[in-house]
Amino acid sequence: MAHGALCFLCPGLWISGEEIAAQMGVSRAAVWKQVRALRASGYRIESSPRRGYRLLEADCLDPERIRSGLQTKFLGRELHYFREVESTNDVSRSLAESCPDGTVVLAEVQTRGRGRLARSWASPPGGIWMSVVLKPALPLSRAYRANMAVSLAVAKALSRLYQLRAEIKWPNDILIGGRKISGILMEVRAELDRLDYVIAGVGLNVNIDPSRFPAEWNATSISDQLGHDVSRTELVQEILREIEEAYLKLGSEEILEEWRSLSATTGRYVRISSLEGDFEGEAVSLGEDGSLCIKTENGLQRVLAGDCLHLRGREEA
Repeated sequence: MAHGALCFLCPGLWISGEEIAAQMGVSRAAVWKQVRALRASGYRIESSPRRGYRLLEADCLDPERIRSGLQTKFLGRELHYFREVESTNDVSRSLAESCPDGTVVLAEVQTRGRGRLARSWASPPGGIWMSVVLKPALPLSRAYRANMAVSLAVAKALSRLYQLRAEIKWPNDILIGGRKISGILMEVRAELDRLDYVIAGVGLNVNIDPSRFPAEWNATSISDQLGHDVSRTELVQEILREIEEAYLKLGSEEILEEWRSLSATTGRYVRISSLEGDFEGEAVSLGEDGSLCIKTENGLQRVLAGDCLHLRGREEA
């Protein structure tokens, strides 16, 4: 019920409590209770005896508002929102077998967020911590196309909304000016060569002070880049729109070429840690299967999965 009043509040615009009450068919006291509940949820709402109420910012993630502004056909139409979870990927895994393609799990905070190789991923308030369940008609050997699509979607959303030049660091990080702003964690369920589903976990630093993170993470955020906070609701909507657009073209060469064009890794000297061991060399190309080709002292080496550290010469960048 508290979100009813939110439908009439717009950032920066005043509206009287009397007008909200009339349109909702409730008393002004009931409107005031809803405003208090919204404030308790984290919304910044200013009040004035003569002018009424106005929303100072729309940064709290509201599932009703996200759904109402979605420009997708199916992706995110089933959306599960939580104030706090251990991991949105874990929740998605519990839903994946029975939920529809394009189901989204979104949280304000993750208490046990994780990145690749089971690393801890800090997920404080102010970010986007989201997982998408995808069920593409692809063989297991082409499952990496889903990672390409989601990486592209995040990078393109940052470019379209904020004119930020985002690049993709192999295999699944998004960088702005060489600093990490987002990470993607892919989990796959398959039987033999049949892909059952993919869970794409997206962690994105939005309205967060990167000084909260360890210096060695070399992290940044959207607010750090722009100098002001942005609407996470609008950003979630744009990312989901971009994911759906890329997902519907999953098997096309266009996705592959766009993914390659945004690479922050090719042409760089890198250190790779993989099951085959650790080695260094120049990243020369990206394969259509998502692999990275490295030119080493012993010749070319193809890596399908591993940890990649960008180096400057033989020193960390």
